Amino acid sequence: MKPLPRFIWCIFDGLRRDMITPDIAPRLRAFIDGGSDFPQSRCVFPSVTRVNAAAMACGATPGITGVVANMWYDPQVFADKLMQTGLHDHITQAEQAYNGRFVTAPSLGDILADHGLKVAVVSSGSAGSTHLMNPRSAQLGHVRLSLSDWRTSTPADYAADVLQRFGPIPPGATPNAARIQLQTDMVLDAVLPEIAPDVLIVWFSDPDSTYHYCGIGSPESIAAIRNADAQFGRILDHRSRAADCDNCQVIVCSDHGLITAREKIEVKQQMRGAGIPIGNAFSGSDVIAGNTGYCAALRMAEGTETATHRMVEWLLEQPWCGPIFTPDGNGVLGGIPGTLDRALLGLTHPRTPEVYYVMAADDTPDRWGHPGSCYFSGEAIPVGGATHGGLHPIEMNNLLAMGGAAFRQGYSSPWPASHTDIVPTMLEAFGIQAPDSMTGRRLTEAYAEGAFEPAAPQTVNCTSESRARRQHLKLSRVGNTTYIDSGRSDSV
Repeated sequence: MKPLPRFIWCIFDGLRRDMITPDIAPRLRAFIDGGSDFPQSRCVFPSVTRVNAAAMACGATPGITGVVANMWYDPQVFADKLMQTGLHDHITQAEQAYNGRFVTAPSLGDILADHGLKVAVVSSGSAGSTHLMNPRSAQLGHVRLSLSDWRTSTPADYAADVLQRFGPIPPGATPNAARIQLQTDMVLDAVLPEIAPDVLIVWFSDPDSTYHYCGIGSPESIAAIRNADAQFGRILDHRSRAADCDNCQVIVCSDHGLITAREKIEVKQQMRGAGIPIGNAFSGSDVIAGNTGYCAALRMAEGTETATHRMVEWLLEQPWCGPIFTPDGNGVLGGIPGTLDRALLGLTHPRTPEVYYVMAADDTPDRWGHPGSCYFSGEAIPVGGATHGGLHPIEMNNLLAMGGAAFRQGYSSPWPASHTDIVPTMLEAFGIQAPDSMTGRRLTEAYAEGAFEPAAPQTVNCTSESRARRQHLKLSRVGNTTYIDSGRSDSV
């Protein structure tokens, strides 16, 4: 009987494809070129980390997972403030509020555990992204190690032992080189030999945070990528020495791309100046609550339709505002004139805030020549740093490549794909039927044996127009799977 495969899944937070060069990332570049690459891969919207972490782990869009933003107002979790999914205390409170089912779709960890298989996660990313890659790790008895907040680590006794042997954990930095090296030490010297997981997920925090605070082409960001690449190389070298090397498949991806934060807009301040009642929670006269950052998710108090319309009409007049999405539309046009339907984004979960918008973006390069920039708001990052969450094609385009005996060598897929396709593809290799909750597809075109090409992709262009603004959303469809390519807004 053929042995079951093993997988090592490495995630490089925020890594842009155009930064993966032989000079900056030689190990990653060689891996991509030698395996199966998906240059048309897309993340899900919003193009933020925790939304995409849950989407990856569950092979499903946010409308299925219930993780609908990095930060939003959910009174079931906190009545007096926004929930921030990156924080251990907030994600713990969310799990309590939803009886351990904050993520409303089965994850890879859940599915493999039902078949006696194990997932391990070792991450230098946020506590929230670490948690969301295997939300029920504690209940399943799986290993999850979080170098950002060790309280997120499971099982407690094993985590305590690892920390005693390998600690202390260095403080976070840009680049986060010391933490990422320690993380890799834990992977190679503890988790792989001691736990032998069927799927190992390694989440590298760089280059995302370094992009944010130092800029996409900065010397610091280059150093961050080089270090993460070197640690990835250590993992590849360890795999090549393993007795079952041929049985171990490697997958690499990023959760999203980033573009340059060109000009800061104080959106909440401007809204209040225009007489629009908005806050972080429903209190006093506030009838709108939510995050107004570069990618905004706004929840409306009951019976405030007039205020909602007034806000959207005001947004449509702002030169810094990009596409706006509202509910109750016809599948293309949103319920409020001039907007697009929120359902186009797959954001149909009961928790979904009513209104999403992203700030305007274009292809203006940064000072190092890397294209893509935008207005931004409400973030600690500096002008000239980088951000994400929107619909610019660079934000939506994520790294995705696979290598090992199960996949074709030197293959570049012309089809759209997504990191939501990873788990369905893994499950196929394990001989496990993917649940109906998964919206991702099996990447059959990359199979080393029995490869078959999917149906030709279809392009769908959606447009909404008001007196002030024309909004566009471009989608691609392969069979029953929909991918978001890009979105933009133009003055009429």
